Amino acid sequence: MTDGVTPGAGVEPARDYDQMVNWGKRLAREGPFFRDLFERVGVSRLVDAGCGSGQHAVLFSTWGIEVAGIDPSPPMLAQARENALRAGVDLALIDGGFGEVADRAGTGFDAVVTLGNGLPHVAGEDGLRVALVDFAAALRPAGVLVLHLLNHERLINGRVRMMPPVFRETPDGDRVFLKVLDYVEDGILFDFVTLTREPGAGPSAGNAFAEDDPAETGWHLRSRRSVHTALPVSLLEPALERVGFADIEFLGDHSGRVLDVEADESVIVVARRAY
Repeated sequence: MTDGVTPGAGVEPARDYDQMVNWGKRLAREGPFFRDLFERVGVSRLVDAGCGSGQHAVLFSTWGIEVAGIDPSPPMLAQARENALRAGVDLALIDGGFGEVADRAGTGFDAVVTLGNGLPHVAGEDGLRVALVDFAAALRPAGVLVLHLLNHERLINGRVRMMPPVFRETPDGDRVFLKVLDYVEDGILFDFVTLTREPGAGPSAGNAFAEDDPAETGWHLRSRRSVHTALPVSLLEPALERVGFADIEFLGDHSGRVLDVEADESVIVVARRAY
């Protein structure tokens, strides 16, 4: 999904996103959950709304599912095309956001998924309703909706200010990824801070003891801000029911364990279109 970029950031998040996440480990952990669910529901056509760099869409496509990915960020879609080409799969990749899925990707899908904390990009409760109505319109009767997002109840109640930092050694050099949180009325501000050090710019005989000059230490900083609507479970459940979803489950992880709203980091929502 597209985020607000702070002045001077100047870099789209697509590559950072793929470098920040250990995709091999993540998909190995999450894959069995989705495969079992899709087999039980009989999923042959799926749309990934807010598909980002397409990692999940690529995985689902390797299972023989016809997958469409939709996202409002051209750089994310470009990254998704690269990932699909690398995996040798054919994805329909569409420029569009929440509220545009049924119109641009089509209808009659067996499943709609919105993963990677994409849903909180909606504009308030009105935006949430628009998105959920759109998802229902894209689904066939009894089709399945899967949402995966951070557990806002835990974040807000605990006033969590920072997510665990991530360090990656990449072909582009060293990267440190930080997420700093601030709380505003009905929302959470995520500042994504990336520290970068280009290959060959690490400590050397000439600069090992440099202290303050980025040109000497090799580290550079950029940041972007993402404004998220607060979507606690207490808001999500009635919102889903009002637009015609039923059999709503709230899970705490991809083992299928029931959500512990006070402790779990993420929320997985599984619901069926009732009519």
